Amino acid sequence: MPLNNLLLGGIAGRYRSQSDRESKTIGSKVIAIGLGTLVAQAQQLDPQARQDFLADPLDEPRDPLLPVLVVERSLSPLELRTLAADLEELQRQANALLQAGNTQLDLDPAFDLLLREVKLRRLFGLEAELEALERVAALAWQRQRPVAIQLLTLRAREIWNAAQTDLGVEFEPTFGGVDLGSPEDSPITGVLSADKIALSSLAEIFITLRDIDSAVGVYQQLIALDKAEGQTTTSQQIALAELNLEWFKFADAADVYLDLLAEARAEGKTDREIFYLERLAYSYQQAESLSNALRSQTDLLDRYLALGEEEKLPNLLVVIAQNYQAINQPNNAITYYRSAYVTAQKLGQYSFSAKALRELGKLYRAVDNLEEALLSYELLILVERQAYNDYGMMNAYDNLGQIYRERGQLSEALKSFQQGLVFADRLDLRVDYFTEQIEGVSQELSELDSSKLDSTER
Repeated sequence: MPLNNLLLGGIAGRYRSQSDRESKTIGSKVIAIGLGTLVAQAQQLDPQARQDFLADPLDEPRDPLLPVLVVERSLSPLELRTLAADLEELQRQANALLQAGNTQLDLDPAFDLLLREVKLRRLFGLEAELEALERVAALAWQRQRPVAIQLLTLRAREIWNAAQTDLGVEFEPTFGGVDLGSPEDSPITGVLSADKIALSSLAEIFITLRDIDSAVGVYQQLIALDKAEGQTTTSQQIALAELNLEWFKFADAADVYLDLLAEARAEGKTDREIFYLERLAYSYQQAESLSNALRSQTDLLDRYLALGEEEKLPNLLVVIAQNYQAINQPNNAITYYRSAYVTAQKLGQYSFSAKALRELGKLYRAVDNLEEALLSYELLILVERQAYNDYGMMNAYDNLGQIYRERGQLSEALKSFQQGLVFADRLDLRVDYFTEQIEGVSQELSELDSSKLDSTER
C-alpha cells in the first residue's frame, strides 16, 4: 500500500465500546486498595482521639490557649488576635520539633501541636482552617503519620459533606464506620467565585491526603457549578482527567477527554482537539484498551497529516503497529511498521527507523517469513550505520546470522557472525557468544565439506 494512502486512511468511529470495561480493571483495583486501607485505618482510629479532634473548639474540655468564658459566646476580636499570636508560636514550636526529631516517637509532640493548631484555626473561619489542613496534611504524608492523616481526612470529609448538603447533593454520612454527624462547617456561601476557591482548596487537600474519590467528587461539583452558570469548565475537566490518570483510573480519564474532544470539534478548536486526542490515546493505551487506543491514534494520525506535523508521525506509526501486533493483526502491523520506517528515514529520525525495522524483523520471523526478515535486518544495518550505533549493528548482524543459519546458508551466517564479532570486540560485549556462534557454524561447514568429499570419492 502506498505510504500516502496508508497515512490518510485513518480509522473513524466511536470510542466508547464494550472494551471500555476492561480499561477500568487496573484503576479500580488500585483505587480499591488505597481506599480500603484508608477506611480500615479510620475504623482502627482511637475513638477518643477522633472525638477530641472533630469536636467544636469551644466545647469542653477546651484547649489551654483559649480564654475562660463566663458565658457562652464567640471570641472577641482582641481574644482572636491573642489566639492568632499563640497559634503562630505553636506552629513555630512544632516546626522546631520536626527539625530536631529523628524517629517517629520524636515526632509525636510536634504533630500533637500541629493538630491542636488545625483544630483551633476553625475559630478564624474556613479559609484559615483549609490553609492549615493543607499544610499539615503535606507534613503528615512527608513524615508518615497515619493517625494525623486519618484525623485530617475525617475533618476534610466533614467539610465536604457540609458542602454537599448545601448543594443538594447526596453523600455518604459515614466513613469507615465513623459517623461524621450533622455537617455544619460548609464552604458554600452562594457566591460562586468564593465557593469555587473554597472547593478548589478542598480538592487539593483531598489530593494531598490521597483521598482520591473525594477529590474527584469535588472536581465534579466544581464542573457542575460552572455549567450551571454557563461558564467554561475546560480547566476543571482537564484537572479531573489528569487526577484520574495519576491514580490509574484510565477509563474515567478517557470519558472526560472524550467530552472535551467533542466540544473542541464542535467549536473548531484544532489545537485543543489534538491535545485531547493525545491524552485520550494515552488513557486507552495505559488501560490496555487497545481497540479504543487504535481508534484515537489513527484519528490523531489524520490530524497530524492535515496540519503538516510530520515530525510526530514516526513514533505514532510505531505505536499503532505495536498495538495491531498485540491484537494479533500482523498484516496491519507490518503495514504500519513499514510506513514508520519510510517516514522516519525521510525525516532523519533514525532511532524510529531502527525501532520499526527491529520490530518488523522480529514479526517476520514470528510469521516465518524469513526472506522479509533478512531484508529488514539488512536495512537495519544501514540505518544503524547512519546513526553510528555500534551496539545496534552488532545485534543486527547477530539476527542476520541466526536467520541465515536457520535457512542453511552457512557461509552467509558465518560472515554475519564475524561482522558481529567485530562490533562485540569494539564494545567488549558478547564476545564469547559470537565466538561460539562462529565456531559452531565453522564446524557445520567443515562437516558439510567432508560429507561432500566422501560423496565425490564414492
